[in-house]
Amino acid sequence: MSAKKLKLGAFILMILTSVFGVTNIGIGFYRMGYAAIPMFVIGGLFFFIPFILMMIEFGTGFRKEAGGIFTWMRHSVSTRFAFIGLTMWFASYVIWMFGKALSMWVPLSFMLFGRDITVIPVTLGTGIDFGPFILGVVAIALVATVTKLITLGSARFAKVAAIGGLSVVALNVLLLVGGVFTFAVSGMTLQEPFTQASLTASPNAAFNDIIPFLGFMVFAIFAYGGVEAMAGVADELEDPERDLKRGIFLSGAFIVLCYIIGFLAVGSIMRWSDFPAEGITSLSALFIIMLELGRHLGGEWLGQVFMRFAGLGMFLSYLGAFIALSYAPLRQFITGTPSYFWPERFQRENENGVRIEALKVQAWVVCLFIAAKSIFTLINPEGAAALYELIITMTNVGMTLPYMFLIYAWYRYRNNPALGKDLIFFKSAGSVLLATSISLILVAFGNVFTVVAPFISGDISTGVWTIIGPLLFVVIAMRFKIKQEDAH
Repeated sequence: MSAKKLKLGAFILMILTSVFGVTNIGIGFYRMGYAAIPMFVIGGLFFFIPFILMMIEFGTGFRKEAGGIFTWMRHSVSTRFAFIGLTMWFASYVIWMFGKALSMWVPLSFMLFGRDITVIPVTLGTGIDFGPFILGVVAIALVATVTKLITLGSARFAKVAAIGGLSVVALNVLLLVGGVFTFAVSGMTLQEPFTQASLTASPNAAFNDIIPFLGFMVFAIFAYGGVEAMAGVADELEDPERDLKRGIFLSGAFIVLCYIIGFLAVGSIMRWSDFPAEGITSLSALFIIMLELGRHLGGEWLGQVFMRFAGLGMFLSYLGAFIALSYAPLRQFITGTPSYFWPERFQRENENGVRIEALKVQAWVVCLFIAAKSIFTLINPEGAAALYELIITMTNVGMTLPYMFLIYAWYRYRNNPALGKDLIFFKSAGSVLLATSISLILVAFGNVFTVVAPFISGDISTGVWTIIGPLLFVVIAMRFKIKQEDAH
């Protein structure tokens, strides 16, 4: 009996649930207001759609070979390039772990206390805020605990991720449906005025200058992240030739539409000025929005229910993702590259199929990053709020830089007649060059503006921490020894 094939509607739903998230709406609205809308539209039309088409072409071309994106880039460019690109990809998850270990306590705080207590200064009578340092200690304990749990087999903790995932889907529906309903019952009026000027200027003073404004494009691209994983399901469609391009364009248009509706839904629920003047960060914006939605629909009690449900759902989602992504990228990093790259102890698995030694080294690296940042906050006090904004920026840059390697490698793949191509969406050399150029420019310029912005404003610390992770991993990858026969 042949395996059941994936229908077009199910494929579109898979992309939608993998990419769309209300957390992106919360952060986007707090940082940019309605000015986030054109950025998300540009990101969807000129990055998301062409990039996923590229990755499906790429993936189907090497469907019979193991190694994933390393194999794609190795055959298309070189082993050295592929290893640097894969290292950047792995580094993005190390940076993500660093950030999530420090910040996942925000939704837990909203669930338990109805506010973000992590931003409250903890001076201990010294005048120095020990809050970020304490967060660092808790984050290191989390990394150590999760590392130990993974050695027992991470599959047994999959239910945590499943429950968190269902909660996030419920939040997506709740915000969109609740926002539209609020808009309808309020006489089709928006709390936050929608004007032409609101699409080009942020109400947030921190993002009203041209450099950080343009740097927000990195976040808009990050909001569509993870689409490269869809390359693996191309063969599961009933008719890939017919359904892939149709499904991608339909899902892309629908996701962009959902983001537009999401931002307008928030505008129907509250004014941007309704965000508290103090104790608010980009990470807590979603919970304030859910509180206001509940207040509109049923009063303060429902607002508290919505906010605390959002806190519970996001915490479980983050915890489940943290457990899964603490090992899956590491395993791919090691198994997807030639075995001689790694010492024998990194390749040994325990009875649960876990490479314990490699996992321990990863844990030490993440903990050292956390410890360094925590100690630095004592030397250069900045508070938890500034730390959270930095984490978002570091994650955005770290997660989007690897796309540049994949896009360039795909361009080389398409221009190499010796490499097989099972599916082709970009029919001409001109369309290949255009798609490559637009995608690379969006990612490159967005990252440049994001990295440059803090240096221009005099915030050297933020600028250095934003680039130190990717830069360190690139240097390590460039110094890695590669056999002569694999050099090309």
